[in-house]
Amino acid sequence: MADWTRRNLIHTAPLLALGACASTPTQNRDPRDWAPAIGAFEHAQSSRTSLFDGVAPRFSTRGEEPIATIPTMPGLWAAAFDAQGRGFALHGVIAEAPGVRGPAISRFDPETMREVWRVDLPMRDDPGLWNYPGGLGVHASGAVFVAYAARLAKLDPESGAVLALRDLPAPNGLLHSTYNGFIVLSDGMILAKSHHRQPDCPVQGFRAFIECGVDGLPASALALIDPSDLSIIWEGVAPELIGGRVSSTRFAGREYVYLAGANAVHRMIYDGRRLTLDPAWGPVAYRDGAETPGTAVVGFGDYVAVQNNALPTAAPMRVTVIAQADARDVYRIAPFADLGQLWSFMPSKVSTDAINGRLYSAEAYGGLAALELAGGQLRAVWRRPLRTGSFVTLMGDRANRVLVASDIGEAPIDRLGAPTHRTETARWLRAADGVELTHLSGLPRNFGLTLTPFGDGSLFYATRVQGLYRLRPPLPQTPGDQ
Repeated sequence: MADWTRRNLIHTAPLLALGACASTPTQNRDPRDWAPAIGAFEHAQSSRTSLFDGVAPRFSTRGEEPIATIPTMPGLWAAAFDAQGRGFALHGVIAEAPGVRGPAISRFDPETMREVWRVDLPMRDDPGLWNYPGGLGVHASGAVFVAYAARLAKLDPESGAVLALRDLPAPNGLLHSTYNGFIVLSDGMILAKSHHRQPDCPVQGFRAFIECGVDGLPASALALIDPSDLSIIWEGVAPELIGGRVSSTRFAGREYVYLAGANAVHRMIYDGRRLTLDPAWGPVAYRDGAETPGTAVVGFGDYVAVQNNALPTAAPMRVTVIAQADARDVYRIAPFADLGQLWSFMPSKVSTDAINGRLYSAEAYGGLAALELAGGQLRAVWRRPLRTGSFVTLMGDRANRVLVASDIGEAPIDRLGAPTHRTETARWLRAADGVELTHLSGLPRNFGLTLTPFGDGSLFYATRVQGLYRLRPPLPQTPGDQ
């Protein structure tokens, strides 16, 4: 990709128009939801598959540094890209990380790895306010949207000007309610969902759930938002507190929204005006006993999938696959149950590749497994000792899928079951059989964070403390060298 011509400016006010690079490979041709660019949204689509179809990994060439960084973004959650090749990063939202001053969004150049502008997002002046990783995405309209605390902001991608700001419903009070992301529905409307912290809990970020729990918290608020002016066109309440991020699918001519509650998956119907609970589907149980609640429900063709144990527990993690046509058609597997580990923990969701019939499930102390639904059975196709707590990314075309994950190794564990490691290794694996192609080691902690591809195949790796990393790993070894 050609270098961009621009000035290296960082500030909090609008700036003059700057040059842009050539457009990048697109995910879809005429979208109304996300911008037609690889990496416009952290999980690729509103069904949250984490499948970035059609973009192959980029490897470093001779003499090229495999790692480039923008270190001035502590508390980073995710990067996103638009159809003009501009990069955006949401940082300052891992509040427990050193150096975090509050939520901010930066525009950056993915090639030069320089910030172009930075906007400190308007925040209520209260030291007890819960600062939690929200969400970032580029809408089909071209505008950049950011969810943080109990707010949604709309920004101009060129200048960084805040075009609109909306306070969202806070059923648990402003100090203890947040919005952990959003999706865009097929008509372009934005759907956001609240998450809640215990009112007497002073802990920031995701750690609030580990230390203070989630029992007894009020049901999540749902807000349907017009992207043009951020007006709330419908407001409702989920069936219960929903911990995982909201997701949607289109199936059999209808649009559905899936929500993972404490024990069961719920489905709602979107009719273009509001959401209503689907009386003909579910709820479907996906956890039992000492298993803990799960993360986002993920689209998987005619099915949806969810995994539990988003909070540490001694019970093995379980993956549940449910037919969209019939909620009684359910398949379950605990892919790491035979390992007998003392703890199980996975704050991130499954990744899916419906066209190849594969799901990919990972667990912080168990490993990584490729799963297949065939012959009326959900089974493991392969399993590797790659331990991760982050989102697993899928790249490449249908015949050449590559899986990318960050490996925490044999991490030390604290008294509550959370890992305390400082470094990780990013690994690129052949998705068909789990064979490692290449890796980059000694990277800062990425646990629970994102791995987002850019249109040229570079991977953008979020870190808690050391900012944004661009990864272009060494060329894979030839089969004879493996």
